[in-house]
Amino acid sequence: MTAFRYTAYTASGQRRRGTLVAETRTQANDQLRAKGLFPAEIEARAAGRRIAFLRPRTVLSADERAVFTRQLEVLLSADIAVDMALETVSSSGGSQRIEAVANAARAALQEGESLSRALGDSDAGFPPYFLAAIAAGETSGELARVVNELAHHLETAGQDQSRLATALIYPAFVAAVSLVVCAILVTSVAPQLVTMFEATGQPLPGITLRLLAVSDWLQANWLACLVAVIVAGTAARLALRVPRLRDRWDGFRLSLPIAGRLIRNAAALQYLQTLALVISSRQTALDAVRSAERVLTIRRFQREAAEVSVALQRGESLSRALAQLTVIPPVCCQLIGAGEQSARVAPMADRAARLVASWLENDRKRIAALMDPLLMMIVGSFVLVVVLAILLPIFDLQAMVAAPG
Repeated sequence: MTAFRYTAYTASGQRRRGTLVAETRTQANDQLRAKGLFPAEIEARAAGRRIAFLRPRTVLSADERAVFTRQLEVLLSADIAVDMALETVSSSGGSQRIEAVANAARAALQEGESLSRALGDSDAGFPPYFLAAIAAGETSGELARVVNELAHHLETAGQDQSRLATALIYPAFVAAVSLVVCAILVTSVAPQLVTMFEATGQPLPGITLRLLAVSDWLQANWLACLVAVIVAGTAARLALRVPRLRDRWDGFRLSLPIAGRLIRNAAALQYLQTLALVISSRQTALDAVRSAERVLTIRRFQREAAEVSVALQRGESLSRALAQLTVIPPVCCQLIGAGEQSARVAPMADRAARLVASWLENDRKRIAALMDPLLMMIVGSFVLVVVLAILLPIFDLQAMVAAPG
């Protein structure tokens, strides 16, 4: 079987692109026509992995990854083979990106790769812990259960992000409208006041002069500002590829009062969830910590996680070894220690992950609750400055007109 990338058109003239698996180009053409598509171009996918920047990417959004995982879980739970499940997902008539990823993964699977490797090679944006858990499920023979837990995790994470985004819609809308009104006042009303004051010979208030100076500078240099922002953003991304600079940036983020706690809890949650998934897949604790190490993105935590593996190899218990990983709260180590004593390590690791998840959700709710008034205060302060810059000259004109003789 060979994977073919195609470009085809529907009966209404809409272009479709994707990947399908067939034995020959003719069979691929027949599959497209059976779907009601008119193929314009069909080319065989090169075997093996290609250079990353030359390989086309089909990155799934967070919602699409959740949908893909849930569809795969439903089919695997019905005792359908992995390659047939991927074929069913690809022909479900949903997202074109999901179809492309399913076809690419199925083609890699038929070339002899594992499902975890196939999904990783697809460049669809699956996180490291996802691929590590899939690999553990394949090794233990409990792939359907692991995929079910992954689907639940992705759906829960998507719901949390949706609630946070929904909570910020109203303040963001009010802020945008306020900024537009201020821009209209500065660019339309303020110049008229300048003309009026020049005719009377009266000086403008200092706040109005400063606001007009900023407005004039931005209008004259907006292109340079845009270029500077783009260059600064590109330079920052390149700088973060340098390990030493990345470590300093991570240290700065972790030192922040609120954001640092969020980053720590998010890392602990992913680590503990992967640990629980792999252990519940009947893998050893050493395999579990090695798989969980791959989900950490901060180098400091990666080094500490490597020490956890070394401690386990020395014969230490899992709970004592995890104490070396500073991102794991002590109460979670105590829960895992209780699980070791009762031979229920996986359930207790999962309970520790749920505990951290509850902390993370509470922190997100607090931030969402604080963002609304904070954003209103910032925008309100800016609006106040603009209104004062407009109204003070008007009051001065009224006082001048009302003054006798």
